[in-house]
Amino acid sequence: MVFMDSKNNQNSDLPVRLERRTVFESEYLSLHVDRVRQPNGFIIERFHFVEYPGPAVGVVVEDEDGRVVLVRVPRYTVNTCSWSVPAGGVDRGEEVLISAQREVREETGFESHEHRLVYSYFPQDGSSNKQFHLVHCKAGAQTGTFDPDEISEVRWFSRGEIEAMIDRHEIEDGLGLTALLLWLRQSP
Repeated sequence: MVFMDSKNNQNSDLPVRLERRTVFESEYLSLHVDRVRQPNGFIIERFHFVEYPGPAVGVVVEDEDGRVVLVRVPRYTVNTCSWSVPAGGVDRGEEVLISAQREVREETGFESHEHRLVYSYFPQDGSSNKQFHLVHCKAGAQTGTFDPDEISEVRWFSRGEIEAMIDRHEIEDGLGLTALLLWLRQSP
């Protein structure tokens, strides 16, 4: 993602970064405090920007019976263990569809095929450059097991079960919820 600074902004409709102070850096994210000029000239003196090194991918994997595989993931940040789609980071230089295939294999033990990018979006575009890519694919053979350091359980769910889980607010992860809602919208 290109972020305009005062030297390379050719589009007057975009904000311009005037200064940057990096508060924290790690391999997973960086936190910057930027000074930003809005297109109308207004200056934001302290814009907090969470920068991620790359996008993430979430995958809806459907079997021949129309069921979807979900993974149960313990999340320290929100103190839950809930169901979601297989997901993870896109490695530097890796294509999104290859990342999707890798994440499905790592998190479920299943191979997958017929991958297609369905949607891409920025879930927190007011404070972060994090981008999510949503992929739909078909399940292949089970060639391994899930990673017990990341995943608590793997299970197949019917369309009706997914709809009921959403109705009961049991899908709490935004990436997983968005991926499943788009799947429900596109499937018969």
